[in-house]
Amino acid sequence: MGLGWVVTLQNNSFSILGNDRLEKQTSNNALFAEYLALKKGMLEYVKADGQGPLTVMGDSQTVIYQMRGIYPIMDDEIWNIHRDIINIIREYELDIHFRWVPRMRNKQADRLSKTKHKVRFEYPKDREFLVDIRNSPAIGKLRKKIAVMNATPFPTNAMYKRLHVSSKDVLSDKDLFELREMAGKKATRMVIETFPGKLNKNKYHQSQALCWMLRGLAVDLAIKKVKFDINKKKANNNSSKKFVSAKKRNKKSQSKKKSRTSNRGAKYYLNRQTFAF
Repeated sequence: MGLGWVVTLQNNSFSILGNDRLEKQTSNNALFAEYLALKKGMLEYVKADGQGPLTVMGDSQTVIYQMRGIYPIMDDEIWNIHRDIINIIREYELDIHFRWVPRMRNKQADRLSKTKHKVRFEYPKDREFLVDIRNSPAIGKLRKKIAVMNATPFPTNAMYKRLHVSSKDVLSDKDLFELREMAGKKATRMVIETFPGKLNKNKYHQSQALCWMLRGLAVDLAIKKVKFDINKKKANNNSSKKFVSAKKRNKKSQSKKKSRTSNRGAKYYLNRQTFAF
């Protein structure tokens, strides 16, 4: 049985996505799975220092109405997890409101519950580092940017975009073999699994990820940085292709217009001749 939850923090404009699988020996109660998704989502919200007020939207009317005290709870298993959620609300003094929504308006969480692979976000205290930022070859503003990203639970696209090396450093001229030796087997295996293949572009992506790790960027953020650069390059290429094709279309349309206007001009001249004289 699958669980899925989405926590959207409006003040930071990002969402925490999560999912899990409920083992058969844990419970066969579908309602228990709904409650467990609610509990895990609330814990993620607390972990991300959500400031509230918090609105919980769920497509299980029973869960929502039981949390609001409208429906009674008759099952001991459900009562225990319901009590856990109430304790979380009291412990963190959450200003919370529960609202029922139809499943059509809860598509993202529903899709996550059916996703087989685990969706996981790493928080700053869970992150792995190859190099302490204090011993990083990065200097000046770059070091500050890396430090800020390492301390941010969910760096924005703008942060990834601003993260770049203004000039060559000691890692820029290292080949892939040297970078692998410096990073170690675990990091090397991770980048190979993320960017598989022996083509030059795959090796380039691997080397870039290792470079960012060795500059002090967290392992997970270094991989996301390279993925961001790949997607950005693809988007730029697509936009440039559209621009070129649009330019070609404009040239063709202009040439057609010229031929049409020239023909129209000739006809207009003949007509004018006919009617004027």
